[in-house]
Amino acid sequence: MPNFGFSPEELLAFFAVLVRFGTLCAVLPIVGDRMVPAPVKVLFALGVSIALFPALVHRGDVRLADAYRWGSTSGGIVGTVFLEAVIGLVLGYTSKLCFEAISIGANLAGNFMGFAMATQFDPHQESQTQVVAEIQVMMAMLLFLALDGHHLMLRAAFDSYHLVGLGKAGFTDLFAHKLIELTGQVFTFGIQLAAPVAVSIFAVNVGFGVAGKALPQLNILGLSMGVTALVGLGVLWVSLPEFSSGVVSILERMGDWMRIMMAAMVGNG
Repeated sequence: MPNFGFSPEELLAFFAVLVRFGTLCAVLPIVGDRMVPAPVKVLFALGVSIALFPALVHRGDVRLADAYRWGSTSGGIVGTVFLEAVIGLVLGYTSKLCFEAISIGANLAGNFMGFAMATQFDPHQESQTQVVAEIQVMMAMLLFLALDGHHLMLRAAFDSYHLVGLGKAGFTDLFAHKLIELTGQVFTFGIQLAAPVAVSIFAVNVGFGVAGKALPQLNILGLSMGVTALVGLGVLWVSLPEFSSGVVSILERMGDWMRIMMAAMVGNG
């Protein structure tokens, strides 16, 4: 079978690079959505691998001599491919954490507004989500594309080879600690995004509680549902600039989080 002038080491190294980028593209936000056809994901990963492989070899992040060493045995090939797939999954999971923070905050805001029953299937999250969350997540995706977030993800994936070489990933105590820490920050950011709606709805509920004690004949249950929804929508509209700045602040951390996780996998934190 012809190899088109490429050495076996080059083919093995390119295949390992393709595995990392292919796994990453399968779970990345937007690119890895179920709505994107699988052939498009494969072609995108192949195109990125072809474009970046010469630069990785030239920079020394991918060494063909190492490919000759681990590619000399079947166990070395299987182990390297497995680790590259794990690295791609870690990078994709880390990038999705930012969108999970936005989704958590939006779902909390929807619950406070009384929209818990107004749900629909979200193909991006592959689960049932509220209408408010759907709107805010779509806004976050538009901001992500406007900030060239896809370039930040590709840059972080490219720099990951400088931190973690082919088949050199590990699962250290620092990796577990960083994973727990970043996951905790996701809930923190989600609560911060939902805070304006939560505070306003709490104030409305306190007002209805006082009114219910002062006017027992007032239908608090029937009146509160419409008022809380209206107040919540008004607060979302008024706090839209703050929401945008908060989302931008979260999305700008994506590349740094990906680099932190890669450094943690080799014990550098």
